[in-house]
Amino acid sequence: MNRIAFFIMSILLVIIAGCGHSTDYNVKLSTPKTFTPGKTMAMQIKIEDKQGKPVKLAKLKANLNMKNMDHGTIPVTVEEIGDGKYIGIVNLPMQGDWVANIIVEHDGEKFEVEKEFTVEVKTAVNAHKVTTQTALPDFKLIDENGNTVTKQGLLGKTTVMTFTYLNCMDPNACPILLGNFNSLQQKIKTKGINSDHLLLVSVSLDPENDTPEVMKEHAQKMNFERSYLKMLTGDMSEIKKLTNTLGVHFEKKGAEVLHDNKTFIFDSSGNLTHEFTGSNIDQEELFQVVTGKE
Repeated sequence: MNRIAFFIMSILLVIIAGCGHSTDYNVKLSTPKTFTPGKTMAMQIKIEDKQGKPVKLAKLKANLNMKNMDHGTIPVTVEEIGDGKYIGIVNLPMQGDWVANIIVEHDGEKFEVEKEFTVEVKTAVNAHKVTTQTALPDFKLIDENGNTVTKQGLLGKTTVMTFTYLNCMDPNACPILLGNFNSLQQKIKTKGINSDHLLLVSVSLDPENDTPEVMKEHAQKMNFERSYLKMLTGDMSEIKKLTNTLGVHFEKKGAEVLHDNKTFIFDSSGNLTHEFTGSNIDQEELFQVVTGKE
């Protein structure tokens, strides 16, 4: 190879190495599944080296294009927030399939990666839709009447499930979670909606104290319509089958149980479809998700 050919080849190798995809880095893009038109949306870019350590002080640029339509290129403002994480802020004009072209500069190296994502306009139904496939596990508990309840007993109905305990010391946790059930039942009754294919379930996180008798008394005090509501208790190992599957963290400290405040919706096949986080949730959104009515 003569000197001119060698020089040209060297330039090409530098260009290819400098602008291609680097195997020394792993770039992950996380985006919301829904957005509100006219409002900015945040997307997270996380960069790790090949040892899995966060890459800090990198310079990032990102541009978005629709995957199957030409609506021009939308630049994304990116800022580092630490620990190898970078936040990009963008105002999307429409929902659909998008491609993010991410340009990274770090330690004298420059490379590009493409990441695809899909977003929908936020509605009451899709705002809490889950993106991972999760199904009810097999379990065996007892309800407030002392009857055995298993996964099979929940199939065939839309099930709304939360986790509480009756001696809850936090007025912003269990009382509100159970109050959500009460409000939902009142709205279903007011709207004249058939509840035959609906089931509301509260699972105790303190089965030692939440006996069927105590739970039945509490359900009566709450004025629950118990034809489609169950308060479950039983062996802690059976309760943990549910909490572990759904990622509900809890810890008992003395008489108090510290726990996540979440409400889950399962379809008639026992598959998780929606998840509400927090105790103070939007009652209209819960009603629409559970019943499909406005």
